[in-house]
Amino acid sequence: MQEKNHKFLDAITDKLLEKEIKSQGIAAHDDEIDRYIQEIQTRNGMDETRFNAALAQQGMTRESYRAKVKSEIEKAQLVNREIRQRVNVSPEEIRRYYDAHLDDYAIADRVKVRDIFFVVDPDDDETAVSHVRTKALEVRGMALDGRDFAALARQFSEGPGADKGGELGTFGRGEMDRDLEEAVFGLEPGKVSEPVRTATGFHLLRVEQRIAAGHRPLEEVKDDIREALYNEALERRFQDWLSRDLRERHHVEVLD
Repeated sequence: MQEKNHKFLDAITDKLLEKEIKSQGIAAHDDEIDRYIQEIQTRNGMDETRFNAALAQQGMTRESYRAKVKSEIEKAQLVNREIRQRVNVSPEEIRRYYDAHLDDYAIADRVKVRDIFFVVDPDDDETAVSHVRTKALEVRGMALDGRDFAALARQFSEGPGADKGGELGTFGRGEMDRDLEEAVFGLEPGKVSEPVRTATGFHLLRVEQRIAAGHRPLEEVKDDIREALYNEALERRFQDWLSRDLRERHHVEVLD
């Protein structure tokens, strides 16, 4: 029963929209319809034959589809005229939303890291592994003596980013190997870690910058907020227009 009521209300709405479109003299032109259909065909990678076949599978002819497209374009033009131009989101509304949803824009501690990597072959014995660790300690000593870490990375690192001075990127917790993460988040900026052993070798890590936890700035997220608030206001205004303005204009009463 409820489903029948919804279908009945949808049918009333469609009739009211058609009536309002006619009263305002809104009419989609042939070139608009052709352009819309061409965009649909192009988006789906279909030529005329395949497109017509797809319509036939849905029980539609080219002519009935054009009529449907014409109706949808005219409804969109009506909604744009009656609603979109009357919906606006102010900077104050964006600020209020941002302040009320700060938790949604929280960012965690992050660190910008450089790395000098020394490979350990899986088949290496303890003597070979010890030799690699000794080499890592020697390079660390050079860094502690004031040698430029990026230059040392270019000279000695066998890992990714060596040609960029060992630059790995910026990481938050949970984005690195656990042992590497523990080392870098325990380092002060500018300090060099002891050699950190992983399954593939030894790492010397240097934190270039620590980015404190905070929030994404309003300037960075305001466009997303504006779009969300605009769509919400648009939907609200559309429902009000359908349930009140349009029915009152055409003297229609619907009883729940």
